[in-house]
Amino acid sequence: MKEFLWKKFVKDYENYKDPEVRGRYTKLTGTLGIIVNSVLCIAKIILGIMIHSVAVVADGFHDMADSMAACITLIANHIARMPADREHPYGHARVEYLASLLVSAIVLIVGYQLLRSSISECLHPETTHFSWIMVGFMVFAILLKGSQALFTIATGKHIQSLPVIAAGTDNRNDVITSIIIVIGMLVNRFAGIDLDGYLGCLVSLFILFTGFNLIRETITPLLGEPPDKEMVEEIEAIILAHPEIMGVHDLVIFNYGPGRTFATFDAEVDSRSDLIEIHNVVDIIERELSDKMDIYAACHIDPIVVDDPVRIRMQEVITKTISSLDGVESFHDLQVVPGKRHTHIIFDLVLEPDAKATEDEIYKILKEAIANEGEKYEVIIDFDRPFI
Repeated sequence: MKEFLWKKFVKDYENYKDPEVRGRYTKLTGTLGIIVNSVLCIAKIILGIMIHSVAVVADGFHDMADSMAACITLIANHIARMPADREHPYGHARVEYLASLLVSAIVLIVGYQLLRSSISECLHPETTHFSWIMVGFMVFAILLKGSQALFTIATGKHIQSLPVIAAGTDNRNDVITSIIIVIGMLVNRFAGIDLDGYLGCLVSLFILFTGFNLIRETITPLLGEPPDKEMVEEIEAIILAHPEIMGVHDLVIFNYGPGRTFATFDAEVDSRSDLIEIHNVVDIIERELSDKMDIYAACHIDPIVVDDPVRIRMQEVITKTISSLDGVESFHDLQVVPGKRHTHIIFDLVLEPDAKATEDEIYKILKEAIANEGEKYEVIIDFDRPFI
């Protein structure tokens, strides 16, 4: 069904990585969300007031929050597709994350207000009137909202849009709360136990939980999170597909929102290579990353003296030594620089974020291992942290 709707309402739907096409996907889910949630919101609030059910009214206000979230998502999507300008050279794509924060704030406010009303209902309960019509309507709402939630989440994952996924997740949670309310109605009808106020509290707490969870998921990419493993592997595969490139390291990926990804990396090449030829290879790699992955890339060249026997030996010693060190990921940029009194052994060492050994301890171990080679070596290590 979702493929049918995409094909029917999204022009050029297969090219979903294009910002314009992503905008059409978002517009489809947002419009659907506004229509469905607005209808359910009005109906639940009116019917909830008629049967004196604070839980149903709370559920209606939750639908209202979902409708507002859909409106905000549509507005944010329009702003996010605006081109870069002097004040925003990286574009406006991160507006989607700010929209998610705004939606989360609205959800928290609604949840707090409904929790207050529900607690008041528990302390001063009113008689709730049971209605099979209301039960039937809630079942209909569950089926309608559930279908919308599944479609919205699937679309959000398809185009990798955090706000769309957040909206769909909130809709899915609303379905769960509606099921709880229906169970409470049936318990009231057949067991004579009125749980309306307590169910309202439960729904409110669920809304608050959803809001806090949305904030957590949105703050993570704003603070900076590691890229997907698949993305890293694809980037490295494109680079290493060129035989002139012997290795790649110091890959750093900057995310400025969907469709606005930048990357820098160091490429190892034979020091005897022709400079103009390597320059052309790097240009080709950068264009491939742009065309295939929509990534703006910049490359730094690291020349390697591949046939230096001292360098080859040092590479073996360092590799063997760090294999037993906990928290050391890898090393690169190994250089052997002869001097009048001693030879400099210079390299970068990549430490994992949770490395237990200190830099001084690691340096001492490597210095001793290299000194055992019997030559006057001066060891210089630059410690790096992995960004992928």
